[in-house]
Amino acid sequence: MRAILDEDDTLLGQVYRHDLAGLTPAQMAEAEGNEGVGFVYTYRTQIRALVEGEIPTSPTIAQQAARRVRKWLKTIAMSAELKADLEDLESKLTSRAEDVSAQSKEIESAVTATAKAEAVGAPGIYVYTLPHYLKHPVDPDTGKTLLKVGHSARDAYYRAGSAGRLTALPEDPILLRIYPVEESAAREKDFHGWLRDADHNAGRTKRGGSEWFVTSTKFLDRVAKSLGLEIRVVNDFEAGED
Repeated sequence: MRAILDEDDTLLGQVYRHDLAGLTPAQMAEAEGNEGVGFVYTYRTQIRALVEGEIPTSPTIAQQAARRVRKWLKTIAMSAELKADLEDLESKLTSRAEDVSAQSKEIESAVTATAKAEAVGAPGIYVYTLPHYLKHPVDPDTGKTLLKVGHSARDAYYRAGSAGRLTALPEDPILLRIYPVEESAAREKDFHGWLRDADHNAGRTKRGGSEWFVTSTKFLDRVAKSLGLEIRVVNDFEAGED
């Protein structure tokens, strides 16, 4: 497994090698052009699962690791012994990922963090998604999925509530990011322009409105930094196949 990780050219392999080199999470974020360090801890958890067989408590991270193992089983030549070990690991990871009780606890924790952040009532750009889109990314290879990128001149709860949050959505929305800014409407246009220019539109899907984009928080954080905005991480789930 260490040999595979040492040759892995995705961000997972980069984090593995950065750890071997003794880099701190902040140094890794700077080296990889990320605005936050959350991805480091997510990938470290995946690495422990892959190298040591430590099954993550988080169903989301377990699912990401299982997806990684399935890809390796299809694309990497390996011994029969390693293949058997990885198939066993994939089964355990998938079992955790599909654990309904663990899923409920993870979502409940994210919804609680969402409510706490919403209660602050700061104007700005708010990035939401639904648990389904986290569990089933629109683009599994990159981890990009449907995210709602909208502004609020008052506060997030008022905006979500006015849109029929509790009656129109099948799940409680999860708040991923807040980019505080007084000129929220103008900055929303900036974000939407960047997203369209990068072809992150929701495309032909009928599931998303004008504020829904197939994108990632990494991309949105980069936009926020370019606009000189503060980045507030409320919930951090993303770690795709890069």
